[in-house]
Parts: sequence; C-alpha cells; structure tokens
Amino acid sequence: SRVIDSLRRMKTDSNFVYKGLMALENLVSGADVEVLNANDAPRVLSDAIEAHPQSINVQIHGAEVLFHLCSRHDSFKKVLLRLGVARLISEAMTRFLLSCEMQHKGCIVLWSISTQKELKDEVGRYAIAPIIDGLSAHCSPDDLSSYPQGDRQKFYVDAIGATKGLCTITTNKRSFEEKGVVDIICSIIWLHGDNADICKIALSALSNICADRVSSQILRISSDVVDAVVQTMRIHQNKKEVQSFAIILLRNLTFSPTNCLVLQQNKLVSPLVHNAMVNFNTSFERRAEDVLRVMPSLNQ
Repeated sequence: SRVIDSLRRMKTDSNFVYKGLMALENLVSGADVEVLNANDAPRVLSDAIEAHPQSINVQIHGAEVLFHLCSRHDSFKKVLLRLGVARLISEAMTRFLLSCEMQHKGCIVLWSISTQKELKDEVGRYAIAPIIDGLSAHCSPDDLSSYPQGDRQKFYVDAIGATKGLCTITTNKRSFEEKGVVDIICSIIWLHGDNADICKIALSALSNICADRVSSQILRISSDVVDAVVQTMRIHQNKKEVQSFAIILLRNLTFSPTNCLVLQQNKLVSPLVHNAMVNFNTSFERRAEDVLRVMPSLNQ
C-alpha cells in the first residue's frame, strides 16, 4: 500500500514511477484484493501509465503490473477497461511498435482483460489493430532464442492467443479477417513450423477465426492455408496435440463446400489425417472421420 500511495503522490516523476512499477510487479501478485481496492490500485496505475506515454520503461512495466492485477480478481478487469487501460496499452503498443517486449506485455494485458465475454467487444475496438501490427512487425525468420528485442516465441504464442480469445465474437472476428490475420498466422507457421507450441496456438486460433459458431458462417480459405496445416502435420507427426488442433481446423473447414474443394486438391491431407489416426489409435472424437469423408479415397 505504501508503494501505491507513493505512485499516487509522485506520478509526475517518470523515473520514480518506473521504479515503483518494478517494485509492484511482484507485490501485486500476492497482495490482498481488499487492500488493492482500498488503495484504488487500478486508478493509481492507469494514471501513472497515462502520465508518461513517451517512457517505454513505464509502459512495459506498467503493462506487467496491470496483467498481475487482472490475475488477482476478475472485478479489476471491468474497472481497468472503464478507466481506459485498453486504449492506453494499445496506444503504447503502436507507439513502441519495434519493441517486441512492449508488444508482448501489451498483448497479455489485453488478452487478460478480454477473458470475460461482455468485455471482448470494447477491448477489440482498441486491441485488434495493434495486435495485427505487432505480429506483422515481428514476423521474421530470425532464430527465436536470439532475438534482441524480447522473447519472440512467447510474444507469438500470447499475441496469437489474444487473437484467438478476441475472435470468439463475430465483430472482432470480422475485423481480424479484414486486417489479414489469416495470412499473418500462416506466415508465422511457415517461418517457425518446427516449434510445436507456436503451431498449436496458431492452428487453434485459425479454427476460431475460420468458424463462426454464432452466425454459422465458415470463412472461405485459399490453398495457402491448407498448405500451412499440412506442413505442421508433416513436421509434428509424433505430437498428438498438434495433430488434434490440425484436424479440428480441417473439420471446421469441411462445413463449406468451397473449402472442401480446396481440401480435395491437396493430395497430402488424407494420408496425413489417416496417419494421425493410426499413430495415436484415435479418430479425434470422430473429427478425422468427418474430414476423410469429404476427401478422395486413399486408394484413388
């Protein structure tokens, strides 16, 4: 509570705010919710972050503290959204586009706030453009472990995870589609297809994006999407989770006759799905059978 009170009094001092936020990164995680509420922690944090838009250190560590605050109790998410935190973090991500760390910290805050369905629409209005821009700016074939601007693997996983979460409502899904998210995710799969964690979240996100359960609409895809899915299935034939997410996506695509034609043109889909069924002795809750049902026979 002393650190929060000091931030309230010294919020115009960027160096003090930066150090105070660093101290709070660990303290907030274990702080009592009642104490945080009593000290008006959400408002103090949002005010401190808003006071220093040009300080990347304040924005990065502020985002980290906000994430921990969201993790303490769901009630903080609504309060932070009302205080304009989604806007502040989205603006920081845009302002510091070349910082992978800023993109990563921003994404996990936006993802955390938007876990409640009723908040997704408002978060999406601010978050979709910076998430897309961040993924595009850091979509690179460089070695993930040696990237100088932050942990790019974690950024990919969390940025795509935030995309997946926001895409559970139609308005956000359409906005992501219009901004080319499918092509960006497929590019990441091609660049880092050997990374199972990235492939799993990428395939899962594509499933959410391509199938709208609310409107019962299926996105029409190109052969490039199928090629990317096939690539992951080939590389990770011994990874059941990767195969499962790939088959879920393929099965979702079969609900569109146009997509079925695209799937049928790829001669590797059927053998890879059949191979996964044999390797893991499962039909993946009959989804694999559903995919094979629309595909040419393996004997043809």
